[in-house]
Amino acid sequence: MTSDTVEPPVAVVSGGGRGIGRAVALALGAAGHPVCVNDTGVTVGGRDPDREPAEATVEDIRRRGGLAMVEVTDGRTSAGAEQIMAATAAWSGRAPTVLVHSAGTLRDAMVHKADDDDWSEVMGSHLAVAIELTRAMAGPIRSQRAGRIVYLGGAAGLVGSVGQAAYAVAKAGLFGLTRAVALEMAGRDVCVNYVAPFAFTRMTESIPPATDQLREYLRTAGGATADNVAPLIAWLCSDAAAGITGQVFGARGAEIGIWSQPRPIAQLVEAHGWDAAALTATAPGALADHLTPLESEFDLFGGPPIAVAGRVRS
Repeated sequence: MTSDTVEPPVAVVSGGGRGIGRAVALALGAAGHPVCVNDTGVTVGGRDPDREPAEATVEDIRRRGGLAMVEVTDGRTSAGAEQIMAATAAWSGRAPTVLVHSAGTLRDAMVHKADDDDWSEVMGSHLAVAIELTRAMAGPIRSQRAGRIVYLGGAAGLVGSVGQAAYAVAKAGLFGLTRAVALEMAGRDVCVNYVAPFAFTRMTESIPPATDQLREYLRTAGGATADNVAPLIAWLCSDAAAGITGQVFGARGAEIGIWSQPRPIAQLVEAHGWDAAALTATAPGALADHLTPLESEFDLFGGPPIAVAGRVRS
């Protein structure tokens, strides 16, 4: 995608006004990418739009010698996403071919307590924006046979999280989108990946410490910052990560990890077909050692992040 004689591609960073999105926008700007900082500036719950966060990020990129523009259009509709891409192309003179989707809101509630507006807001900000921005960018990256897409997912979308049903469903949708787009774009030097970040941001800070386990998780989360996540995403957007696509990464403090993905791990075969009686007699014992534990992200990542680089664990 880039070389010493080719300008770095133009990037769009949704949610680039705050948190991880801001850190990524700064990293891409420092790497020479012209960056469209797309952020509506809403609160964690998706209310009260504000231009200031996007403007502040753009100002910081420019102060450091980079190129950046502000775009506050909401990308959850096709018209909004096309406006973002068109404005970016008009400003930079080139169609954007790098997308980092970091935008998203949070309205914590159990599945039966979240109302229609809660579901619509969370699904829209995380999943609809990703879909529409991807659709709007698909033409240029397919025709140029070059592109990088990184969706900021989350462990909640991969293993689940109590009290965050809408958020978990939206992040799970991003995993499906990652795999689908990676497969569709295979062979065109378009790499599409999913990053489950662990960082103490305003979204993390908004989570009520309802249990001792969650309280401890929030206490130790401060060791993982947005700046720890940005280098991985900037690398995935570079030539150095060519050929790495359809993958799920995690980033937490000094830790960078790659996640397994769903695959069959055990099969039962009955030549004459199964019925309820046969399954009752066979399945519990045969499958017991292969069942996935019912653990949430807080069970898997309840300890403090590793703060020392160079340590590897598996």
